Amino acid sequence: MDAGNTVVSKKPVPEEMPETKAIWLKALLSLVLYIGIYYFLFQQKIKWILLLVVVMIIHEAGHFIAMKYFKYKDVQLFFVPFLGAFVSGRPGIISQRQRIITLLAGPLPGIITGILLFVIFKYNQQIFYYHLSLMFVLLNIFNLLPVSPLDGGQLIENLSSGTNRIIQPIFLAASGIALFYFALVTHNYFILLIVWLIVTRLRAQIMQNRIYNDLDKSSVPYNKSYEALSDEEYMNIRKCIIRRVPSLKSYDEDEISDDEGPVMEYVQKLLKGTAKNDMTLQYKIVVIAVWIIFTVFPIIMYVLCTPGYHIF
Repeated sequence: MDAGNTVVSKKPVPEEMPETKAIWLKALLSLVLYIGIYYFLFQQKIKWILLLVVVMIIHEAGHFIAMKYFKYKDVQLFFVPFLGAFVSGRPGIISQRQRIITLLAGPLPGIITGILLFVIFKYNQQIFYYHLSLMFVLLNIFNLLPVSPLDGGQLIENLSSGTNRIIQPIFLAASGIALFYFALVTHNYFILLIVWLIVTRLRAQIMQNRIYNDLDKSSVPYNKSYEALSDEEYMNIRKCIIRRVPSLKSYDEDEISDDEGPVMEYVQKLLKGTAKNDMTLQYKIVVIAVWIIFTVFPIIMYVLCTPGYHIF
């Protein structure tokens, strides 16, 4: 692939993100839709639907606050029926440590809240606190499972970042198989939606790895932000993308299109930004220890302290 013969055009400027009010309006509308769908399906469970929303908001608030603290850009919150909620954002500097803290900032506060509610239950023996405690703990422990795209799966991916590119696709495939089996065993077929997301992400990951290989062969840099990308580098990356991505093959490789948005978005998604590998082996061991403790300890707590109650 000859990058030197690329016609250099001026790279497009990304559109400005919606104003903060518009972002929060979208979040609010997605929340209303989320509650509405669940209320339509489970009309007798409105109290628990609202409590579930509170649990998710606390979980996502942890991610949101961490992203804001680490100066992520374009931070947005969305609620997706049957899949929960998620916060998205773009980091300015790709710090392994900051990314892991951001991932743990979601489930850990929820698990701690659940443990505190369990203590309240042990004190007053009101079953409401037991059920609410379970809701906090189980939802957040589920998110800590080492299955992508859950927080635990992304945690493992980040701990292994910088290793061979084949590891993440293998991990995604294993996660999909594990969740598919779990869905069949438990007859919880909503989990198949997550499996579908994993398959979609796996296909995208394989596609991206092929593009990265093309860029490496052509010595085209991609470890930088979009703003730092030169016009020539944009065109070279653009050419690799158009050659590899079926949905973008209709674009001319050498000329900027009037409808350049989809290509530009793919370029932005492909760029790795300024990477910062700031995780020592000792720090990784601490993170893994925290992950194991917060995943295992609450379950042991319920089993030992409430033998007469059912966890699942």
